[in-house]
Amino acid sequence: MTESRPNGAEIKLTEKEMDRLENRLGRVLTDLAATEGDVDVDSEFEKIMFSRAETSEATCEEIREMSRRFGPRLMQLLGMPAAPGVCRLHVLDQGMKVELDVDPPASDGKPVSLMDVFKQIQEQKIVFGLDEAAIEKAVETGRTDKVRGACIARGVPVQAGRDGCIVALGKDMEPARGDDAAFIPAAHIETAEQGQKIAKLLPPAPGSPGKDVFGWEIPPPPVKAISPRVGDGVSFDADAGVFYAKESGRVAVSDEAIDIEKMMVLESDVDISVGHVTFPGELVVRGWVRSGLLIEAGKDIAIDGGVEAATVRSAGGSIFINKGIQGSGIAFIEAAWDISARFIEQATVLAGGILKTQSAIRSDLAAGEAVMVGEGRGIVIGGRLHAGRRVQVRELGNASGETTVVQLGISPDSLLALTKLKTRLQAAQKALSDAEQALSQAGLSAETLQSGAVTSEGRDVLKLVKTIVVLSNRVRKIQEEEAKFVETMKNRTDGILDVRGRVHPGVKVLIGHAAYAVLKPLSFVRFKYDPALRRIKVIPLI
Repeated sequence: MTESRPNGAEIKLTEKEMDRLENRLGRVLTDLAATEGDVDVDSEFEKIMFSRAETSEATCEEIREMSRRFGPRLMQLLGMPAAPGVCRLHVLDQGMKVELDVDPPASDGKPVSLMDVFKQIQEQKIVFGLDEAAIEKAVETGRTDKVRGACIARGVPVQAGRDGCIVALGKDMEPARGDDAAFIPAAHIETAEQGQKIAKLLPPAPGSPGKDVFGWEIPPPPVKAISPRVGDGVSFDADAGVFYAKESGRVAVSDEAIDIEKMMVLESDVDISVGHVTFPGELVVRGWVRSGLLIEAGKDIAIDGGVEAATVRSAGGSIFINKGIQGSGIAFIEAAWDISARFIEQATVLAGGILKTQSAIRSDLAAGEAVMVGEGRGIVIGGRLHAGRRVQVRELGNASGETTVVQLGISPDSLLALTKLKTRLQAAQKALSDAEQALSQAGLSAETLQSGAVTSEGRDVLKLVKTIVVLSNRVRKIQEEEAKFVETMKNRTDGILDVRGRVHPGVKVLIGHAAYAVLKPLSFVRFKYDPALRRIKVIPLI
């Protein structure tokens, strides 16, 4: 699919590339809708670009920078001496597939003919599954161009049977009688309520034979029945072959056993092979939570590894991260109670109680009670710290004067409102990151963005660029809304900041309506609001 541009540049996208691009764009907008509602990209883009209040050279420059040329693919010409064309057959997959390679002739050489190909087919005794149309197409193309891996014959694969097994049911799922397609694998069901139908015992089902390209029949492997081992948290109706949950918890199916677990333990990383994880009880992750993943639990979450650019939420407990957070500006960690992590880098972390870490670099930290950065290096560089009553660090800021803000006196209601704002911001930033990644794979000619300059083939690519402009605008507006909200959080003056080391210039301390900008290095000091003087005092720590 080709889109012509006025200067002769082209965008070339295959149908598969266009489908992939449309799917990526759809996922970006669907994910964003969870916090921002439906996004009308076209109308919002028009407003940004052509409304006097929104149009700016900075926005236009942003489009120019994001838009990249997607020119024609390079073609390589090879010079060869005079030689006839050559064909080769490759029998693959244990006789289930035959591929054909064809090299074109050089100069006045003779091209490969159908007779040449069928002679090799006869010599190798290939008699089943031949695709004569594919052979003719490969031979015709091979007159002028190389052909590699053209499939010209396929066998019929064995349809494996199924051993007897325990198959978990989705929540509230009622499969039709005898319809196994309504069942889903155990990995897709996370929790169950007391009395819920959670699984079914399926009898073995025989498979069907296959046939290879040599005409030999291939029998299916034998199947066997199982005798299920039922745990204390599960009841089994042997007549119906159905399992029920006797208590709430996670459905655990392993080989021929089934039970209910009150604690979920994931023995490896939470990555794309595992997917998002939701559990109402306690959750333990033995590895890392990888980028792009979401884990949520109703109670405590313990992570033996660390967290990348992911989302981790505990609705009613605390979060313990053994190795730390490498957030890439996207990670979002939230707990109803306490949070502890060895280090925090470029992440947003919100704790209802106490937040503990050994270092925080360019991160937004908020805690209803206290932020404690007193162990290990005990350093905070860049970003913002919000706490209801107390912040304790060893070193605040750095020698280069990077802006670091500490705000004390945040109320529980304000923390909740701030959490919602940061959740919106995180969703918008993730959607923007996904859209920019999709654009980097597709590319776009950096031309004017008037509707008349775009054909139907380039419409999805252009809409992706519009989406990036709209999302950039959304991120900026949410950030402005957050900044205005932070200004309103000045109703408490009982917070204390203790620095048991050095405070560098560039640090700003906010308590109530008072502000203190550090202009020269300080050591071992306490920042506290003085109601009589209506300002922040700096008191030496003994």
